[in-house]
Amino acid sequence: MTACQLTWQTLGAQVLRVNTGGTELLYLSPWFDPKAQRAARGGVPVLFPQFADRGPFKKHGWARDVEWVLTQIASGADSHVLEWEWVCGGTNQPLWPHQAHLRLRAQATASGLKIQLDVCNTGTSTFEWTGGLHPYWAVGNLLESQLKGLQGVSVSDRYNASRIIEAREAVQWSGQAYESLYDMPDPVSLELPSHTLKLSMTGFDQWMVWNPGADEAKNLNDMPAADWQRFVCIEPVRVSRPCRLQPGDSFTGKLKAEWWPNSDGMGRR
Repeated sequence: MTACQLTWQTLGAQVLRVNTGGTELLYLSPWFDPKAQRAARGGVPVLFPQFADRGPFKKHGWARDVEWVLTQIASGADSHVLEWEWVCGGTNQPLWPHQAHLRLRAQATASGLKIQLDVCNTGTSTFEWTGGLHPYWAVGNLLESQLKGLQGVSVSDRYNASRIIEAREAVQWSGQAYESLYDMPDPVSLELPSHTLKLSMTGFDQWMVWNPGADEAKNLNDMPAADWQRFVCIEPVRVSRPCRLQPGDSFTGKLKAEWWPNSDGMGRR
């Protein structure tokens, strides 16, 4: 048995589960049906060419709802690698008069997960896009978790006016809906009673932190309502500053997740 394992579907090039050293890093709804041919609630959806509803296209774009081509599978004792490709534009996306080639690479190791998203403008017109990666990180109980590294950062909050997080605060959750866009690319740490997850990025430049909370989770028909407590989305994205690509230009965004067990339940070894 390998020390790490990826589970996936080619629809959306979506990583569904990551088991590293016996620890599940990602949440996946127990109601997930692989025969449904839809993006799963959980795992790591890809968002392109639009983040959420911030534009004229469908929410989060098309990348998570189309079949990608699986181009590589490599599995060994200490690594599991997958790569996919997808061409966006043309007759499949008639509302988007551009052409882009996307490549996604995911690698699981005993110490964590690495995901790389490449976007290349293969057409003749310049375009801008927003989006990124939308990982659902598994937590035993969200109310016993905290997110560190965002203190003092400018944040756009869906439920409050723009504000500054005081330097002494870590992000903690109370069961209310949470959706905040933090304007910084520095690493953050999600501390759980069982382990700590360090997240870092390159290429992307903001963290979106989201959880539906108890009330909004009741409106989600693809997961048990009580499962809002079992995950938090901490997403490396490009939102406030869209990525502009001229013909022939390319973008590379990387997410790295490293985990280690906690010996005292407080995020320390």
